[in-house]
Amino acid sequence: MSGPGWSVASWWSDASPWPELPALFTGGLPAEAVGSRETNDLLGALISDVRGEAFVAWHRYQIAAELHTRLVGTETDDHALLLHDGFADCAARIAVSQAISQGAAEKFLHQAVALRDRLPHVSQRLRDGRITAELVTKIISRTELVDGQPYAAAVDAEIAGELDAHTTAWSAHRLRDMIDRIIFRHHPDAVRERRREALDKRGVHSKNTGDGMGEISATMAAENVRIAAEAVRALADAVCDQDDRTRQQRASDAMFALLSGTPFECLCGLDTCTAVIPEASTVPPADAKVVIHVVCDEATLDGAEHAGFIEGYGVIDDQHVRDLAARRDAVVKPLVPKGTEPDADGGFTLDAHLPSDPYRPSSALETFIRVRDGYSVIPGNDTPAWRADIDHVAEYTITDPASGGQTEPDNLNVKDRFSHIRKTFGAWLDDQYRDRYGRLRTEFITPEGLVIGGDTECMEKLFPGLRRIRFKPPPPPETRTTGTTTPTPPPAPPTRSTPRVAAKHARRQEERERNRQRREELEANETDPNDDESGGGRRGG
Repeated sequence: MSGPGWSVASWWSDASPWPELPALFTGGLPAEAVGSRETNDLLGALISDVRGEAFVAWHRYQIAAELHTRLVGTETDDHALLLHDGFADCAARIAVSQAISQGAAEKFLHQAVALRDRLPHVSQRLRDGRITAELVTKIISRTELVDGQPYAAAVDAEIAGELDAHTTAWSAHRLRDMIDRIIFRHHPDAVRERRREALDKRGVHSKNTGDGMGEISATMAAENVRIAAEAVRALADAVCDQDDRTRQQRASDAMFALLSGTPFECLCGLDTCTAVIPEASTVPPADAKVVIHVVCDEATLDGAEHAGFIEGYGVIDDQHVRDLAARRDAVVKPLVPKGTEPDADGGFTLDAHLPSDPYRPSSALETFIRVRDGYSVIPGNDTPAWRADIDHVAEYTITDPASGGQTEPDNLNVKDRFSHIRKTFGAWLDDQYRDRYGRLRTEFITPEGLVIGGDTECMEKLFPGLRRIRFKPPPPPETRTTGTTTPTPPPAPPTRSTPRVAAKHARRQEERERNRQRREELEANETDPNDDESGGGRRGG
């Protein structure tokens, strides 16, 4: 389609009709220059664009809140009983102007009022790009419990302080857990009551999705969801590698087999199929092979009001923890073995690696890392720690252990399998360290050298007792011994003075050292955002 004097092609190549936007919103990268910039410039512009979107979202909420002030004001409770009250009339203006439904407009207006009245500090962080427009809606919904409570202002300030301490984008699951632990600390009784109300609403639902398909879902206790999901996954994964169904397709078929008691079969069609598939009736949701991990401190089992954590789900209240521990099929395993002598300061020091192999973490250290990380450390990836791999951040050099990364807590983290493989065989690099405030930090360096900060929210904030557990440092190189299970290093190629893998590890360590020097220079004049004296955690009041 074309008109007088112009065509589709020429219109598309014209300059953007938008005025020049601040570099804070676009990274100084106009749309017309995208094709001429370096990869790092493009990634930087994406980060800036998210800040711009956050500001625009904040601006829209501000407008909606002002409309509410003008058109609703201090409407009496009697009006709230009417189908068409001031709130509905205000939302109707938004609905018609934006061509959205009345329900969507009322939801948007509720969010704007919540930011204005309940979360003013969080609202300012949205304005400043500390939180995305998408994730701020999660903060609003998960803090509805505190609306009108005397501790509401404290919850708002603490969430804002965490947003200030987090210098990069938040992962949705880390944000959720951060909010839940803050709310639980202020009012555990309300959290328990909310759980009881939620349990009363459990049920099974089905609907027609069209094209001869339907959907079935169930709401149930978090631990039952995890057990049921693992049972479905275990049966779906029993097929051989030649079954051409996707994982989701196999899971759908496996779920039907479990619910109906009908056989689940491998569909490879080969006479030589190697799959060993159990009868569906032998893989019930309560099968002993299905394991979910619930983390708590010992005091919680004894009645303390401390939150717990279910892998793959998130934060749970203390009574929920005790209910799970009281199940007949529950197995309680302390991280610190019984009989371990405490240190002089009340902490505990445990073995870091297997006696026969300094590369392999001990059972205690492996559990510690999974508890500490909770999920894969890759931003945005919510793979539970117990379904992910433990990786040496600075690579362990088998041929010369003293020169490589050691098997110790701050050099280990949890990565999902894909990210682990990408790091091992690709050009990506990561680094992990304690900043000067003792927080565990992870950084990821792209193949082009762009440094991207990782999540700062780990389980040490939910379980402070983790900081009392230490691990023995590796022995000096001259006294270090290896057992018979240590892999025999391959001989170095005669044409190389340094094996290829060792050279790669050395280059990576040099890159980490350069990044550390950069961090030290940047941190020289910084103050702790959580330090009250600095004002960082209380800013915007």
